[in-house]
Amino acid sequence: TAMDKAMGRDQIAVNDRQLACARIDSQEGQDYLAGMAAAANYAWVNRSSMTFLVRQAFAKVFETTPDDLDMHVVYDVSHNIAKEEEHVVDG
Repeated sequence: TAMDKAMGRDQIAVNDRQLACARIDSQEGQDYLAGMAAAANYAWVNRSSMTFLVRQAFAKVFETTPDDLDMHVVYDVSHNIAKEEEHVVDG
């Protein structure tokens, strides 16, 4: 895979293949971040759409409006999202 090639090129070794990675400033790293951003956007729209449809379904069943049901999203949490971090090591 592209990550395997990037790791070999950049001499990155991991204990588990599922930890495959690439330097953030490499083309592979930038491609990964762009793909992750697209997936995060897709997931957000999906969660928003499901929330809208659930509110509509409850309103229909209870013959009222979604606002009158006072149904609100409590948590809208993404997962599997990478975050750029900086660490000081040995000093």
